[in-house]
Amino acid sequence: MKTLPQVLEEARQCVKCGTCMAQCPVYLETLEEPLVARGKLGLIEAVAEEESEFTRRFHKILSQCLLCGTCSENCPNGIRADEIIREARSLLVKEKGLSLPKKAIFKYLLDSEHLMDLILKGGASLQHLFLKKIPEESGLRLRFPVPVLDQRRFIPPLATDSFMDLHSGWVRAGKEIMRVGLFVGCVSNYLFPRISRSALDIFLRHGVSVYIPPSQRCCGLPAFGSGDEETPVSLAQKNIEAFAEEGLEKIVAPCASCASMLKLNYPLLFDEADPFRARAMAFSSKITDASEFLAPILGQRSAGNGRGKMMRITYHDPCHLRRKLGIFQEPRNLLQALPDLEYIEMREANRCCGQGGSFNIANYDLSLKIFGRKIQDIEETGADLVATACSGCLLQLMDGLHQQGLKKEVRHLVEMVDQATLL
Repeated sequence: MKTLPQVLEEARQCVKCGTCMAQCPVYLETLEEPLVARGKLGLIEAVAEEESEFTRRFHKILSQCLLCGTCSENCPNGIRADEIIREARSLLVKEKGLSLPKKAIFKYLLDSEHLMDLILKGGASLQHLFLKKIPEESGLRLRFPVPVLDQRRFIPPLATDSFMDLHSGWVRAGKEIMRVGLFVGCVSNYLFPRISRSALDIFLRHGVSVYIPPSQRCCGLPAFGSGDEETPVSLAQKNIEAFAEEGLEKIVAPCASCASMLKLNYPLLFDEADPFRARAMAFSSKITDASEFLAPILGQRSAGNGRGKMMRITYHDPCHLRRKLGIFQEPRNLLQALPDLEYIEMREANRCCGQGGSFNIANYDLSLKIFGRKIQDIEETGADLVATACSGCLLQLMDGLHQQGLKKEVRHLVEMVDQATLL
């Protein structure tokens, strides 16, 4: 963790030019100066220089950031404002501690060997008591008030069997050409097992044997983004151990947010003097997003075969994939090559959808307002289906489109590729 003087020095590099004002999704909806990147960095400077206390207002302002990286991507001076804001959150957590709900979720749920699995399995069997079916869709709505969750929220049903209930350990390909690990992720494991199942099926069909460690945990991104650095360190150590000593050439993460956390942030969790840092760096060097991994394996495929009307599909760029990992063209190449699908590029496909992990929970109405611009872009394409490559974006797309009553299918990129390669 960086010290307050270090964070202050980084914040001072911002010249307050205001370029970020035209880019920040939060500012564009609120027009509040403290909520744009330069406003937050100015507040960080003021608090640090005056040695003021971290007030509740300061905490709220810092929390109203998606950490999408749009400001950093467009900063003429290359200031990583999103990283500075996250570092300031860490200092705030160190000073004030986590809120009780976050402490319970991060330390006692995400980092528990069995508790999350037991709770979510129990939730799957009891969800009919607390959630009501939406007849025309496959999602659920809250039946009774639940703290911090809005009653309007579209909630996909928990899977009866998680992915890792059904698949763990080695799954061997018939004619093996490569061995990889599969990092499943919480959302894919408990809500959408079909995503990881699609990844597994594609790999096996193309001679890739897959190792799925039963002891793998959450990547730690929800806690890391909230300023908790202790929980991600613990999770990182356990995930690195889980994938160790299996001779894996790559470790593939279908979720872009998980891939970003594993590849970019795990080495940063350990000081240079920490002997575990070398293991974290070796681990992160093997991490690859599914779209980046699949592109060379699948090669070129011809799109469309003229058999009737093709379904129109568009694509939303996850911030963690486009801005953090720099992966842009690979998902498009995969979608454009799918048979019987007409790919239509969305205007501002890399505009943040407004999910932002805990941002969506704490600022639900603002999150939906930000997504409203995405809805306009989607409708302009006339697409029947929206694809993305991030679990958080997937949930936001499903919820936001439902709130507007738009009957458009939302799918993960890997699912679409799996269906096409079966043809």
